[in-house]
Amino acid sequence: MNNDQRLVFVNHIRDAAKTVRPQGLKPQSPNALTQREDVKHIPASIDLQGFKNEVVISFFVKNLFVWIKSSLEDESPILNIFSGKADSTAGMSGLCVAEAFFSTTHSIPEMKFHASELYGRAVQKLKTDLGTKTETSRSLPHATIWSALFLGVYEMISSDSMSNWLQHCHGVAALTEMTGPYGFQMDAAKAILQINRSFISIGAMANRKRTFLEQDEWKHIPWALQPMSKTIGDYLQDILCDIPGMMEDVDHLFNTNDCQVSANFISQKLQGSFEQLNSLRISWNFMHPHSCWRQKTVREFSEIYHGTVEQVLWFSDLETAIEFVYFNTTHLILHSILGQLMSLPDTCCVFDAGMSPDDNQFLEASELVFWNHEDRYRNAQAICQCVDYMLQNEGGASGAFNLLFPLKVAYNHLSGFPIMQKWVAGVMEKISTTKGLFIAAQILEKY
Repeated sequence: MNNDQRLVFVNHIRDAAKTVRPQGLKPQSPNALTQREDVKHIPASIDLQGFKNEVVISFFVKNLFVWIKSSLEDESPILNIFSGKADSTAGMSGLCVAEAFFSTTHSIPEMKFHASELYGRAVQKLKTDLGTKTETSRSLPHATIWSALFLGVYEMISSDSMSNWLQHCHGVAALTEMTGPYGFQMDAAKAILQINRSFISIGAMANRKRTFLEQDEWKHIPWALQPMSKTIGDYLQDILCDIPGMMEDVDHLFNTNDCQVSANFISQKLQGSFEQLNSLRISWNFMHPHSCWRQKTVREFSEIYHGTVEQVLWFSDLETAIEFVYFNTTHLILHSILGQLMSLPDTCCVFDAGMSPDDNQFLEASELVFWNHEDRYRNAQAICQCVDYMLQNEGGASGAFNLLFPLKVAYNHLSGFPIMQKWVAGVMEKISTTKGLFIAAQILEKY
């Protein structure tokens, strides 16, 4: 067997045609016999080796990046990257991650080895490409940024090392900043900015260091030509991009015993983030009045059945589910910062816009509700209730991909519920073994 295990289409119709006709069955018409003769000429299997690249690339895009949309209907911005030269840096980087994903989910070790070879070559090509850039040429082709992004996703699929993935996050951040906010105003660039902002902000949160994405120009200029194209999800990412800076400021406050003015400044900034997030939540609930509903967990159809999760949340589409999960995740991270500030004496009071169980009579019909600091575990539980839908969705790997960070955040806020934490660990293990994302196995311990 070569390094690309043969991909074969099996013709089950022909196999069925070989079945012996039971006695007593009426003779078939000449027409039917002719049709059956035609079936005999169809080979039992078709060698798809010549279409191997197309198969693995299509599988990768449709299963892992299904939620990425272009403003142009029926156009996948990621597939467009693969339409160029196969030996280009972007083409090689994309193929390496597509092969890694396909080989992991289909258990093809030869292809996995070939993907690792492609990865090494792609890294060298990317270094060469960047080395040819002059200091005066700050603008980079979007294909170069896609290359770095693909290599980062490869690490999530093939490695449990957080440090390797974080290195690629830093690389993606550097290339994005070099391109500048004006470089992402065109429709074709919006998809990569959407992914990059998530990658960069999550990587920055891991290091608790601010990112250039918190600057106002990065929140306005990319959408300046089409202001109405900025979605609630984009505004939600704006808040996520502010969080690493707040984390860094809080750490500085604790490490240097800075004056009370600094603590009050951070409190005011945190207050503003809570208010922005709650305003977005209200708008989201208004725009999605019937997009989320509860249903009982059915053991036979549950990806990860557990008695403590008696009800699950179901959604009209995956994009809505991802936004719901990230609303809860962002609320929880802001509460983590609030918890640190609350340990300081005489800190300004921060209103988190969260509800308490005593406020049940005022609850909205929507499932997206923010709870106060003492009851924030309910938002963590809401994330857990989305797992079944996001893993069973037709883009199950895509749902799993978007659960990695939220489940880690939920895990941290379920310390008073060890049974639920054990369940989350089991979900992460399942994602690692069945969804082609090996990094999930270690994310709870090392991140």
